[in-house]
Amino acid sequence: MTWRLVVLPILVWAMAFMPLTAHAEEPARLYLQRAPLQDDKQLVVDVVVADVTDLFGAELQLTYDPAQLQVLDANPRLDGIQIAPGPFLAVEDRFVVTNRVDAQSGQITFVVTLLGPAAPVSGSGILATVAFRTIGGGPYAVRVTRAQLVSSALAVIPVTAEDLPLITTDTLAASAPLPLIPVAGWWAIGLAILLAVAIGVVSLVRRSYGSGGPAVSRSGSPAVPNHSLARSSAEYTEQAKRAMARGDLELAHELFSRAVERDPANSEAWLGKGLVAQQAAEKRICFQRVLALDPDNSVACAELQQVAGAG
Repeated sequence: MTWRLVVLPILVWAMAFMPLTAHAEEPARLYLQRAPLQDDKQLVVDVVVADVTDLFGAELQLTYDPAQLQVLDANPRLDGIQIAPGPFLAVEDRFVVTNRVDAQSGQITFVVTLLGPAAPVSGSGILATVAFRTIGGGPYAVRVTRAQLVSSALAVIPVTAEDLPLITTDTLAASAPLPLIPVAGWWAIGLAILLAVAIGVVSLVRRSYGSGGPAVSRSGSPAVPNHSLARSSAEYTEQAKRAMARGDLELAHELFSRAVERDPANSEAWLGKGLVAQQAAEKRICFQRVLALDPDNSVACAELQQVAGAG
């Protein structure tokens, strides 16, 4: 389109002259945290960032032994294998630049940035979640081989990273600050952020003029509206239940997914997502999440037993 021909060359030129500096403050922390599940064959790992200030984008690279662990696809509707973006960067405000799992080498690459005019975030939260199936006898470990955080000013945010030995006899080595990436190494993520900002501006302009009709997803179902930044997890859950009652399971799945991104402790949304999920592995994870939050949930217990029996 015409706007791409105008915006992209300007952004590329701007990146060549944009200084990228490191923060002088205390480093943020990035660590891997195992989620409680009731299944020895499933491992769910949250990628958590803590004590961060002015976060606008992140690039993560994780490695694991593919002979011991297998990543479960978080979105079977897309090509390839993906992990699940976390709720720390709100779903309405973010743009996932890269979400890729190399099952042969055991490498996960995840790059995400906020869209303008979204404000940067501070504090602690989950950047992404990885679900594994254990296929070997162990020991199991997930390692952070690359962690880059960037501020709204495209400045490097220092970060320390911690690996996660899941079942191992070795003790966890003390975390050490990751080396700062040279200025040239940030051109790609910086450009991605600027592109995302430009895309966000163009999207806002388009919405202000109207599209002439309701948006439609690739499946033909009405696209999920994302203009309401104040929509809560409970509201997403109620909309998902209505879509489920109409028989629109794909829309219900997307709405339940947004609900659990907003509030990972929403057991009702996890239950609904499990009920409409198509893949047995996804159903199992959802029902296990429900039981971790609500151990007496009879529906989740029955559904989990049914999934186990079918497997």
